[in-house]
Amino acid sequence: MKNLETGKDKIQKICDAIRKETLEPVKQEASEMIENAHMQASEIVKEAQKEAAELKKAADQEIEEKKKLFQSSLQLSCRQGIETLKQKIEKELFDKELSDLVAKEMANPAIIVKLIESFMHSLEEQGIEEDFEVLIPKDITARSINAMLAKNVLDRLRGKSVELGDFHGGVQIKMEDRQITIDITDAVVRELIGAYIRRDFRDLVFQV
Repeated sequence: MKNLETGKDKIQKICDAIRKETLEPVKQEASEMIENAHMQASEIVKEAQKEAAELKKAADQEIEEKKKLFQSSLQLSCRQGIETLKQKIEKELFDKELSDLVAKEMANPAIIVKLIESFMHSLEEQGIEEDFEVLIPKDITARSINAMLAKNVLDRLRGKSVELGDFHGGVQIKMEDRQITIDITDAVVRELIGAYIRRDFRDLVFQV
């Protein structure tokens, strides 16, 4: 019996030695592999999180840049739209009203006669005695203007009469000897007046 127990003890020792020499290293190696796997997995997760954060940051920057670009484009479009609207209002309101007003006044025969006589008076003051030619609006008869002019003025006109021009208001005075044309037609007067009061009109209407 003693010998049998001794045999068992020996077998147990052999088994313990085998386990220690084989199983324990394998177990240790497996534990290390698991621990390394955990560490690698943790590193992969951290790297993925870092990459995701960088991608999010890049996406946020791109979104912000596109947002700024969109806002800038929108502001530019709004400014252009407002300016176009202002120009339309100015054209429809200011230009049309000014054009109608000037055309009406400059087509008045009394105004036309006054312009011619004022020119004649200026010539006399300067001691200029040469004749000149006067063109009047095509919608007014030469006879009606001639009838309103003083004789001394008619005597200075070439052909003793005004002529019809290709415009709707005002006069054109030509001094052929000096090759001078004095344009006081409605279009010229409208431009002159518009240049002076356009800014005031914009300030009044648009408050800019």
